[in-house]
Amino acid sequence: MANNDILSEFSSSDVNHFKKDFMQIIKVSAEIDRHYGEAKHDLNTFIPKFERLVLEFNRKYKGVKLRMKKGIDYFTARVFVNEKSIKELFANSASRIAGLKSVGISNFNQVGIGDAEKFAVFLDSLLDKVYVSYVDPESGTSTLTAIYDKSQRMVEIIFSPAEMLQENSASFRICAYYALKQGFNKKIEIYGDASTFGFSSLLNELEKREWFDRFNPRFLE
Repeated sequence: MANNDILSEFSSSDVNHFKKDFMQIIKVSAEIDRHYGEAKHDLNTFIPKFERLVLEFNRKYKGVKLRMKKGIDYFTARVFVNEKSIKELFANSASRIAGLKSVGISNFNQVGIGDAEKFAVFLDSLLDKVYVSYVDPESGTSTLTAIYDKSQRMVEIIFSPAEMLQENSASFRICAYYALKQGFNKKIEIYGDASTFGFSSLLNELEKREWFDRFNPRFLE
């Protein structure tokens, strides 16, 4: 982890602790979503159990909140971080991730950070949404989409499971930063309980692409 990374202020053990908890719960939610409506598992049992686990996760990590969204054919996790506005999210965390390349308010790559004048105008124009792109020699390429949710009074991180399960992604690092910034209760067990769901699916790359292509269109609904 680079020294200028936003997670460098936290111990490696704490970062790894959150990583295990968070990624396991994202994996379970993604598997439940994939099987939702397919009757491959007893989802009537799994979903209440998972919703209880989400409540425990939210008790453990005060800076990050998970909310579940159900539809006719999906059951997805929404992730919120405890920030009061998009401007503050960008100033306090998103702008501090190495490799910041470009930003936008309606799509990616609208303003490159090399154009100081346009970048300053962009910062003043930030309201309820931001799109950020990163390119870094160590972390590779990554993007971040964040929306302020008035009902939750928090910022929602829009993500795909594949992206969130990459520890170098901007989405994961933002979530880890807010989770660890406010401290957490190590006595609450998440990883072990999330591992008991027993999903055995290991999707091949084609299946993953097909699944995430299906998943992507509803991100901004």
